Amino acid sequence: MDFELDEHHRKIRDTAREIAETVIAPNAAKHDRDYSMPAEALAACRDRGLLKLCIPKELGGQGASIVTGEDPFAHLLVIEEFARVDMSAAHCFQVHAHTSQLLSAAGTVEQKKRWLVPVAEKGGILSWTGSEFGRTMRGHLNLTSEAKAVAGGGYILNGVKNYGTNITDAAWNVVAVNIADLPSPENFLLVVVPKGAKGLEVDASWWRPTGMRAAVSPKFTLADLQIPANDVLQGPGFYPKCGYGSRWHLGFAANHLGAAQGLFDFTIGYLPKRGTTNNPHTQRSVGEMRMKIAGARDLVYHAAWLWSKMRLKEAEEFSLLAKLFAIEVAEWMVGETIRVVGSTALLETFPVHRVIRDIHVHSTHANLYSTAQLVGRSCMGIEFDSAQQQ
Repeated sequence: MDFELDEHHRKIRDTAREIAETVIAPNAAKHDRDYSMPAEALAACRDRGLLKLCIPKELGGQGASIVTGEDPFAHLLVIEEFARVDMSAAHCFQVHAHTSQLLSAAGTVEQKKRWLVPVAEKGGILSWTGSEFGRTMRGHLNLTSEAKAVAGGGYILNGVKNYGTNITDAAWNVVAVNIADLPSPENFLLVVVPKGAKGLEVDASWWRPTGMRAAVSPKFTLADLQIPANDVLQGPGFYPKCGYGSRWHLGFAANHLGAAQGLFDFTIGYLPKRGTTNNPHTQRSVGEMRMKIAGARDLVYHAAWLWSKMRLKEAEEFSLLAKLFAIEVAEWMVGETIRVVGSTALLETFPVHRVIRDIHVHSTHANLYSTAQLVGRSCMGIEFDSAQQQ
């Protein structure tokens, strides 16, 4: 097992780092203030080929996919590098990458050509929304957004969804609904909705969180929205049975890992200006930061390696472990960074306050406690479904 980056992955990392430093970082404060998407970052991803990273090679992409095990590492490098300067931009890319991998794995030949070739050629972005109000209480498969079958194999959709990351700009939007009058999980359905579809009503003004502001994730309404049969992803009950849901944990892990690294980078650069590099408590703290981040990174990379070997159960468990530890490290870094760099670094002149808010919001979405519970079940030999924790 060798975690040394090869030339291919170094090129991806260096491309992502350049975009992060020259495009994302200079604009992050503005998008945070305006609750606006990092459009110039996504444009840079288009121009540098990153938006087609997870699209099949035969369709003009690079074929990276955690679903198939073919280069499951590539998109995580991009997420990590972006998150070092802005978790919001990283999450926008993460949602696009995960949606690309889902459609690449599950779509028909005709569907993939229609949905993904324009993305590869023109650089459109993708969106995927499963969330809606009250889903945590009901369970991730029990939705109130409803699909009613119509003649010809299509559906009429009605309901309200939330956290629709990228939906304001996405060319195609994967949306989860339940089919009326079918039992769970057979009633769970994924459909693909085009931008501007009649009956798709997006309320971007709803998105006013304390952090992750540039990962614009609006509330939206499905109002008698008609979906033809050729925009249905496989069919009823497909997604709960396919096991793909376990693949997405590492995206969240990479995002928190990158944020932790970003706080560390700031700390190392700021301490000489503060004049406290010789303080023994500062030195101890920096050493612990380095240790925890290195441990989180090794877990993320090890889990990605397991996916490349298609050692599925181990990969599922280590993905949960990586997510759990990366979140804990990022949250720990918040308190430790503040203690080491001091209160002046929390002024708006510096990015620390934004990173802290982003970690607070994003780690809440990532369901830390339920992640730990699934790891515990695995340790005690109890059956666990890592896809349920998304």
